[in-house]
Amino acid sequence: MSYKNIFVPIFILCVSGLAAQTTPEKLPVPATLEECVDYAVRNNISVARAIISESSSKLDYRDAWGAFLPTVSASGGYNHNQGFSFDSNTNQRTTSTQQSVSVSAGMNINLFNGFKDLNAYRRSQLSMAATRYQSKQLLNDITLNVVSAYLSILSAIEYEKVTQNQCELSRMQVERMKRMIAVGKNAQGDLYEVEATLARDEQARVDASNQKTLSYIALRQLLAMDMDAPLEVVAEGYEKLARPTVLDSNPMEIYMSAVEGLPEINKARKNIEIAHKNIAIAKGQFSPSLNAGYGWSNSFILDYHNPVTGEPITIKDQWKNNSHQYFQVSLSIPIFNRLSTVNNLRRSRLNLQEAQYALTEAQQSLQQKISQAYADASSSLQSFRAAEKAAKASQEALRYATAKFEQSKLSAYEYETAKNQLMRSQTDVLRTKYDYIFKTFLLDYYRSQNIRF
Repeated sequence: MSYKNIFVPIFILCVSGLAAQTTPEKLPVPATLEECVDYAVRNNISVARAIISESSSKLDYRDAWGAFLPTVSASGGYNHNQGFSFDSNTNQRTTSTQQSVSVSAGMNINLFNGFKDLNAYRRSQLSMAATRYQSKQLLNDITLNVVSAYLSILSAIEYEKVTQNQCELSRMQVERMKRMIAVGKNAQGDLYEVEATLARDEQARVDASNQKTLSYIALRQLLAMDMDAPLEVVAEGYEKLARPTVLDSNPMEIYMSAVEGLPEINKARKNIEIAHKNIAIAKGQFSPSLNAGYGWSNSFILDYHNPVTGEPITIKDQWKNNSHQYFQVSLSIPIFNRLSTVNNLRRSRLNLQEAQYALTEAQQSLQQKISQAYADASSSLQSFRAAEKAAKASQEALRYATAKFEQSKLSAYEYETAKNQLMRSQTDVLRTKYDYIFKTFLLDYYRSQNIRF
């Protein structure tokens, strides 16, 4: 048995997505279940959107990390003054034409703000983890949906074969009845009855073919394929998906494993941690903030002369004389901001309660799903075994009825009843078999948190 871990790294998905944009994706014909799942993961729009969400969460993380860095800015300017103005060197009035250049640079850094930046940074780490869990959950949901659609196609294919066999059997009886009428052993009315049976069987075959077509359409939609693209599935070898050993565990054991590893539960736990960080950030708004800054500036006038002596003053001398720098520390103490800070804290505490309830609800829902899936799998197994026995018995009953019908010891109605009973039994076998396969597949996912083929 081959195993596949569906929790593929997001960067692989990104590479696959870029490749899909340059080269049209093609699915092998016929395609295995694993190939269909891989195709869905690479082409599903929801997966592409999950990649964008992860990229966005990484940017949020970088923003939070960048909050610890200082802000640095620089500026420069050129002024051309004619007529009345002030000399930037002497601050005296002048009417001479002046061309001046000024430059400045500054830096500011937060020294303390109630640990808001630190808590925001830790929250961004938790948000990234929650987004990854959400992506894993999405991949699992897509895989399970593809498995369900794939098994529906397999069931439809087998059911179509059953209806085809029924049609062939009815055609044989029609031909036999014509021969019997020709030699005078049966009446014309008997032919009408078997021809009516053949017509009903043909209708059942058409319905089965239509059901197979609809199942393929459902799979195409999950794979995001064009409706005219070729699609065919490999129809053999999927009984191995059923894992009877999973029923050896009880529902609580499966739940205890699932509640520790399933991405949807871990995401709910991360949301609680995020809510705690939001409370810490809200509390930090009550604390004073301390900032430090440093700045420097300079300026010079082109072709400048001393207004008293008339001697030229070089740019180098002006640069040396006009240089200015400063260092500042500021403290801001919050006193009252119209209850905004208090309400933010209360809102954060309510969000924490909501996150805690969401986790409890997710755990309860998971336990219910596992218990239901376990009961369904156990019931499906018993129904499958009973259906197999019933199908074997119906097969023998039809063989016996066919022999009597050919000896004209059984009416066409009684023969059709035996044939219909076999068809119902075979249909029950298909229904219970694939239901059992999917339910044990689902239970194995709950138990191992992996999608295994």
